[in-house]
Amino acid sequence: MKSIKSSFFAKLFLNVFLVAMIPLLLITAVLYGFSERIFRSGIEEESLAYVEEVEKDVVGLYSFYEEAVLRLSKDPLVLEILTKQTVTLEETRDLYEKMYLLFSGRTNEVSLYILGNNGVTLFASDTLPKHYDTKNYPGWGVLRKVSELPGEVVFHSANQRERDLHDKSITAAMGITVEETLKGVILVDVHREAFSEILQGKAQGNIWEAAIINEIGNVIYAKNSLLEEGRPLERDQGHSFYDRRGSFSAQKEGTDFHGAYLKSASYPFEVLAYASLSDVESNARYLLKNLLYIGILTLLISLLASYRISKSVSKPVKDLVHHMKKIEKGDFSERFETRRTDEMGELMERYNKMAKRLDLLIRNMIESRDRLKKSEMKMLQSQINPHFLYNTLDTIKWMAKMGESEEVVTLITNLAKLLRISLEDAEEFQTVEMNLSWLKSYLEIQKARYDDDLIYEIHVEESLYERKIPKLLLQPIVENAILHGLDGKGKIVVRGYEEEDRIVFEVEDDGKGIEETQRKKLLSEHLGEGIGLLNVHKRIELYYGKGYGLEIRSIVNRGTRVRMVLGEGGV
Repeated sequence: MKSIKSSFFAKLFLNVFLVAMIPLLLITAVLYGFSERIFRSGIEEESLAYVEEVEKDVVGLYSFYEEAVLRLSKDPLVLEILTKQTVTLEETRDLYEKMYLLFSGRTNEVSLYILGNNGVTLFASDTLPKHYDTKNYPGWGVLRKVSELPGEVVFHSANQRERDLHDKSITAAMGITVEETLKGVILVDVHREAFSEILQGKAQGNIWEAAIINEIGNVIYAKNSLLEEGRPLERDQGHSFYDRRGSFSAQKEGTDFHGAYLKSASYPFEVLAYASLSDVESNARYLLKNLLYIGILTLLISLLASYRISKSVSKPVKDLVHHMKKIEKGDFSERFETRRTDEMGELMERYNKMAKRLDLLIRNMIESRDRLKKSEMKMLQSQINPHFLYNTLDTIKWMAKMGESEEVVTLITNLAKLLRISLEDAEEFQTVEMNLSWLKSYLEIQKARYDDDLIYEIHVEESLYERKIPKLLLQPIVENAILHGLDGKGKIVVRGYEEEDRIVFEVEDDGKGIEETQRKKLLSEHLGEGIGLLNVHKRIELYYGKGYGLEIRSIVNRGTRVRMVLGEGGV
């Protein structure tokens, strides 16, 4: 049985399946790769858009408080208080009123302080932080920046130590000078809440962390707990301070992030945003899962389609092989019934025509062979030795002259029996019993001719009597034994028996025997009188095929034995 790997259907199925699946696999791989890039690109764009939007709002926040400090620095009441370094209760109330008007809607997110040049607190909307003590911290923090840049608004982000009860994030401050003399400082503390409103109010999307960072990398504000406020940004978080804007990758607490940052061109801060890549991985996994589902569905469809296509192509080929095998076995009756109009349909029609013509040709050949064989059989059967006929008639004549009427009747009866079976169109196969009856008639005629010098015996198993064999096979062998084997008085013994699935007859004489060279010629050519053993041998081969026929054994001066082997049935 052929292996499935070598079958036409398997090869065709595999090729069709691969043609369907390879492009699908390539498209799936490319789509998955591009989709991950698209997801990442989307997050990058989202992160950059987020920091741009936050930077714009934070610039507005810085600008607002810068303008507020500038307005306070020019306010007559503030200048008067700083000039005299004292403040009355009424002036304090006026300052509160100005503060509420100036920071309208934002008073809950700011604290205002006005300090004199001698460390005196002239105004404080909240408890004065310790690091604003000009006596104890004259050159520290925001006070140092103010002293270095008098008359300018400076911004200072609170470090971890400077954080107070109000949880301030930045301070907008300005040193007030009169006639180039520092008279005091205006301090506006912006609480953490101001930044929280900006960052928390933005659409977050994939943004997991956002922060405001000062010019030296300290965290001013962080929306979540990923970054610690008041402390420097860690290096392993992937941020670079050299470019104004950019992107980077970072990992925190086992999570991968994509970062984006934007430095303000106007104020000392930058906006930093971290977008979690878990959504990218999640979306990629989701896409991959859907692609797998689609792939499995497509696989099943491809398998079914490949099977149907391969079957539709291979089945006619398989049927054609089946029909060809029938022809090999001699069966030409198989025909294709198809309505196909393609090349395969044309091939089937061609096969039908070929099978029909072959069938007709073989039938004609068989018919011609049968006619030829029957003609040859009739020719072989009809060969009666003319010398035998002449001698028999001559014997009858002399016996009649001698008045041996009974012997004449017997002789004529036996001769008539032989002539009738030889000339009439009877069945080719007759029973063994009938063949023995004809053989006895022939032997009785020969016995009469040889004046009883011929003795014969017939020993055939009775189980063979009803078996059918070709007629007139034994008579030529006996005739050959009489003519060429006996010299004067002699004896002929005929035996018949069954050997396995074959019928065997033996004709043995005790005559002069046959030389070896002469024995070899007996089955190859005619020898004078008689039908000859060659005709008998050819008849047997025509009936039963090769492997059956005559075998001759002879010993000079001792006799000859001819063995005739027949098969069952015959054509």
